[in-house]
Amino acid sequence: MDFNSTNLPLGLGMALAMDEHAKRRFDGLSETEREHIILRCKDAKSKEEMDKIVDSISPEEDIKGLMDGRSEIG
Repeated sequence: MDFNSTNLPLGLGMALAMDEHAKRRFDGLSETEREHIILRCKDAKSKEEMDKIVDSISPEEDIKGLMDGRSEIG
C-alpha cells in the first residue's frame, strides 16, 4: 500500500508502518473493509482504541465481526 496516495488517519498509517503483519492483512482486505477500518480509526477517541482497531485486523471472520459491530471495540 502506498500510504501517500490514501486518506489514512495518521495513527493508522503509523501503526501499519510499524506492524508489517497488520499492514499485509490490511492490504488484503476489500476496499469496503479497508474503508470501514479507516472510518473506525477516524472516530477513535484514544491511542488505545486505535491500537485495538489495528489489532483487530485479522482473518475475514473477525473483520466481519468488527464491521457488524460485534467487536469489543467502542
